[in-house]
Amino acid sequence: MSGILSTSLSGLMAAQRSLEAVQHNISNVNTEGYSRQRVEQSSNAAQFTGDGYVGQGVNVTNITRSYDQFINKQLSSSLSAFGDVDRYRQLAANVDNIMADPSTGIAPAMKRFFNAVNEVADDPSSIPSRQVMLSEAGILTQSFNTMNGRFENIRALNNSDIGIMVDDINSLAKSIADLNVQILADLGKTQGMRQPNDLLDKQDVLLSRLSEIVNVSVVKQRDGMSSVFIGNGQALVLNGGVATFTTIQSKFDPGRLEIGIKTANGIMEMTGQISGGSLGGALRFRDEVLDQAQQQLGLVAAGLTMELNGLHKKGFDLNGTAGTALFNFSGSEVPVVQSPFNSGNAVITANFQDVNVNPSAAGSLDFSDFNLKYVNAGGGVDYTLTRIRDNQVINLTSTNVGGIATLSFAATQPASTTITTLPGINITVDLSGGKTISAGDEALIRPTYSAAQKIRVNIDDPRKIAAATNIEIDLVTKLPVPKRDALNNPVVDVLGNPVYVTINGPMAGDNRNALQLADVENKLGMIGGTASFGDAYGQIVSGVGTLTRAAEFGSSAQRALLNQAKESRESLAGVNLDEEAANLIRFQQAYQASAQSIAIAKSLFDMLIGAVR
Repeated sequence: MSGILSTSLSGLMAAQRSLEAVQHNISNVNTEGYSRQRVEQSSNAAQFTGDGYVGQGVNVTNITRSYDQFINKQLSSSLSAFGDVDRYRQLAANVDNIMADPSTGIAPAMKRFFNAVNEVADDPSSIPSRQVMLSEAGILTQSFNTMNGRFENIRALNNSDIGIMVDDINSLAKSIADLNVQILADLGKTQGMRQPNDLLDKQDVLLSRLSEIVNVSVVKQRDGMSSVFIGNGQALVLNGGVATFTTIQSKFDPGRLEIGIKTANGIMEMTGQISGGSLGGALRFRDEVLDQAQQQLGLVAAGLTMELNGLHKKGFDLNGTAGTALFNFSGSEVPVVQSPFNSGNAVITANFQDVNVNPSAAGSLDFSDFNLKYVNAGGGVDYTLTRIRDNQVINLTSTNVGGIATLSFAATQPASTTITTLPGINITVDLSGGKTISAGDEALIRPTYSAAQKIRVNIDDPRKIAAATNIEIDLVTKLPVPKRDALNNPVVDVLGNPVYVTINGPMAGDNRNALQLADVENKLGMIGGTASFGDAYGQIVSGVGTLTRAAEFGSSAQRALLNQAKESRESLAGVNLDEEAANLIRFQQAYQASAQSIAIAKSLFDMLIGAVR
């Protein structure tokens, strides 16, 4: 009787455990990351009798979860890739919408301004036309200011998101490390023979959430713990310990956040190692879209200002007075940020070149920041200027006059350099009054980064618009009269251009300078003299639009791959209610059959006892 009873009891217990596992699956059908569990059974060792081996029932050997490391790794990679491209797409679309908006874009404001300049050229003595030109100039500068301000708002929001994501990484890492400790303890209770399935599922969920933020590598250890690494093998979670990530301000730009990790020796910057996930997408967007769009916008603003100011200063206003700058920049023209780690105290300054001195100054402007470093390498190479967007290096030599060093192209240049001129700026180093500079001292020069923010209209009196040239015209040839010196030789300016006789006093009907101002609209004065200002702005819009469209296609493709990875995991580990319902009936019947066997064994035992009595 004991054999029948023990065999029936083992079957009863196995069916009960199976029913419990099925009910656990059903209860967690909507639990994120839950993996379907099943009871593994094996037959007990048979007992040898004279009639052969008699079975001794069933034994529950383990409760396992449906898990495949390859599928989980594929899902993690897909989450990271989709998080990256989708965040990039969302942010790039914001910039694209701002720049392409016909009501707020620069192109309509620029067109209206040049239309107003043409109106002044048609009637240079008209005060209303001049006032309209000033108003449109103000609207144009305000458009530049507004668009730059919206870029700064996007930058601030992106910085805030980066900070939040870094905090989330730290929080998730701490939770993963805590689960490592719990998993190790639970495995220790069974000498590693039984897995704490629910804890492992929770850890996988946390790892998936981490992958959505940043690309990570996960190494499963023999003791059940999971080690997590970021970038080039930097440990984020190791056993029960975690690294702490933080945001740090760039040494040159407080508004630019970098990613650092706290170490025993301080904070180590590792932005370049961050990839994938929404954090990687936010950093890529900043570097590839936002920074370049803002710098290119400043390029158009600065180039347009340089060209118009150069012409306006060559003309004469309605009172016959020489023209002044039509636009100005608030504060310093070109921001220069010197490294806080410099040993010397020399003051480095930069300003935009005058197109009347260098006619190609506007075309030489470059939409990049530049790193200036004092190297004192000898052979006429005193400084290096590195274009940050592609790391091209040019050598500079300095000429010191009265303690002010002016930098210019050195005779010897690196073989890989394609830059042939300074990027439309002059650079000086003030060494007067005992100031010093040491090898390795550096500064960040940002010619176009904030140009769109600083541009303003410089005059408020419509009579001061320099529409005239006041150049005397020969009545016979109808040509300007060349100016001659005491020896009757033609006078030329510093560029070798002839200087003409000018008239002192107003020339109300003279529109020649206004016509030149209007011609700036179509002048190929940008991007090395290959594009007009409208074309240059159009290239910015199309460039951002191209990146946005590419991100949209990439997001769609990665979404499809992510859905496939989710479906693969769901087909393996997901709970199927129909299947679990069938299992409920199957295990219920097994339970009832075992219970009936126990009842029969009891009845037989009672009958045997009664017969003995």
